Amino acid sequence: MSYAIVIGETGAPEILFKSEVPTPKVTEGTVLIRNQASAVNFIDTLIRRGSLAKESMPALPHVLGVEGAGIVEAVGEGVSGVARGDRVAWMGPIGAGGYGSHSVIAAPYVTRIADTMSFSAAAAIPVNAVTAWHMLVNLGQAKAGNTVLVHAAAGGVGTMILQIARYLGLTTIASVRSEKMDFVRALGADHVIDRSREQPVERVNEITRGRGVNLSLNPISGNTLATDLETLAPFGTAVIFGFLGGLPAGTFADDFAKHFQKSVAVRLSDIYTYFNSAPQAFNADLSKVFDLLARDLLHPQITELPLEAASEAHRRLESGITTGKFVLTID
Repeated sequence: MSYAIVIGETGAPEILFKSEVPTPKVTEGTVLIRNQASAVNFIDTLIRRGSLAKESMPALPHVLGVEGAGIVEAVGEGVSGVARGDRVAWMGPIGAGGYGSHSVIAAPYVTRIADTMSFSAAAAIPVNAVTAWHMLVNLGQAKAGNTVLVHAAAGGVGTMILQIARYLGLTTIASVRSEKMDFVRALGADHVIDRSREQPVERVNEITRGRGVNLSLNPISGNTLATDLETLAPFGTAVIFGFLGGLPAGTFADDFAKHFQKSVAVRLSDIYTYFNSAPQAFNADLSKVFDLLARDLLHPQITELPLEAASEAHRRLESGITTGKFVLTID
C-alpha cells in the first residue's frame, strides 16, 4: 500500500486528510515514481474548494498534486530514456496524485534530473517554468531587447518568468504589491510597479518612453486586461493565463476598436492545452527548463513543508501574501 493526502469532500483546508491508498500500477508507456517532493499549485485549492467547473472536477475521493520529483521504481513497456533508480521530475494531469507516495506518469512528462539537484527544487519547476517558457517563447515569440510586463511577478509562475526573461535578454517590468517590490528586484526585475499605489499605464509609458511593452503576461485579468491593451506597443500581445481577479471586465468591442491601429493580440494560455496536444514539444521544453536549472540560471523560490502540512500550505497560498512556491516533502 501507498499513502496520500486525500479529499473526501470539498471544503476548507481542514478537509484534507492522510490515508492509505493502493499503489498505482505501471502500464505501457508510463513510469512509476516514488515521490520525494510535490509542489502545491493554485488549481489544487480550486479542486479542494469545488470551485472548478462541474465538468472539470474530478470524482471524490481525490488525491491532489500535478507535479513532483522522486525516484523511478518501475517503467512500462515501450519506455526509453528513464530507468529504474533514476532521479526524475514530472508533471501530470489532474489525478496524478502528487500529494502521495507514488504516481504513475506518462513517459513524455518525465525528465531525469542531476544527482546534485534537490527533489524540492525539481518539484517546483515543471508547471511554473514550462508555463513561463511556453508563454514567452511559443506564444509571445519574445526576442532579445523586447519588454515584458509581468503581473503577479512574485508568484510561482511570475518568478520563473522574470528569470527566464533575463536569460532571453528581455527587459522586465514587474507588477506587484508594495511589500513584494524588494523581492522581485532581487530576482532581477528591471523595473517594478507598485500595483496597489501606482497607475500601470502611466508607469509603463514612463518606463518605456511611450513605446509600450511587447508582451504582457497576466494571471489576474478582471479589469487588468483593458489596462494591458493600453500598455501594449504596436504588434504587442497580452497573454491571459488565469483569472485571480475574476473574468475579464470591459466593453471589448470598444476596447478592440480603440487599439485596432496598434494591431495588438490577446491570447489565452492554459498549460494543459500544450500538455495534451503536443507531448513531444512539451517534453523538449521540460528538458530545456531543467537544463537552465542545472546551469544555475533558475532559482525557484520555495517554502518546504511536510506532506502532512498540506492544509497549512493551502491556507497560506490562499492568503495571497506568499511569495514563490510551496513544496511538500514526502518521506
